Amino acid sequence: MRTLLISLVTVLAGVLALPAPAGAAVKVIDDGPDPSLPAQMDILRVKIDNRTDRVVLKLTFRDLVETRKAQTKVFIGTQPGTETGFIAYASHRPGTAPVTQLWEPTDQEFGGVPVECSGIRGKWRFDVDRVRIVVPQACLDSTAARYRFKAVAGFYKLKGDWTEFRGVKRG
Repeated sequence: MRTLLISLVTVLAGVLALPAPAGAAVKVIDDGPDPSLPAQMDILRVKIDNRTDRVVLKLTFRDLVETRKAQTKVFIGTQPGTETGFIAYASHRPGTAPVTQLWEPTDQEFGGVPVECSGIRGKWRFDVDRVRIVVPQACLDSTAARYRFKAVAGFYKLKGDWTEFRGVKRG
């Protein structure tokens, strides 16, 4: 019995000493459906992958329709304990190329102005109701070990959807 206990403690200590897996920097915000919203602006889920070299955001909507205009924004809080950060912005207008930009916030309502960010990119996947935004860490200019994220979606003067804040470790 004593040998079994010593072996178990040794194995447990070894497991606890291992570094966290690379997937530890991935979190999900499950927002769920909101029937009071138009389906194309209803955020269901946001998957956040806060990697060492880039942030990958995957937003899933209830029903994205290619023939309708759409926009989404994700606040990336890069300085813990402050409101400092950036907004990853993606918009779609039928018949034009999608726009993906990094913004510096100008207010608490997700307003902002574009800032230079080489390598930011976005993709609208209407077949799976998903928007993917990739932001290079170099554009975020932060050494923080953890960021805060919050997503919003809206269609100009219409009501919109927003998620809760979620902290995600970097790495």
